[in-house]
Amino acid sequence: MQISGNFSLAGVDAAKSAGRSNAPSASTAATAPQLTSPVDQLDLSPEALSVSSAQSSGEVFRADKVASLREAIAQGNYDTDEKLSIAFDKLLDQIG
Repeated sequence: MQISGNFSLAGVDAAKSAGRSNAPSASTAATAPQLTSPVDQLDLSPEALSVSSAQSSGEVFRADKVASLREAIAQGNYDTDEKLSIAFDKLLDQIG
């Protein structure tokens, strides 16, 4: 995740000092920096976008399947060499 933007506190300090005087003079108003708000930005990776598209493609979450897999893992009889080999093959097919 990348976070970028202008996070300078100069605008905040200028706003605080301008608020302390009752009436700003003409010279202060002319030289006061323009206050701008930082812009938030979120960039999603291609992998994150693919997860989102997979969810919107109609795939169904099967809670019963997840529960049975969790139980098998907890009992220690889920991981087998055959299942590991199949998982690696699927992974290699997906990443090219």
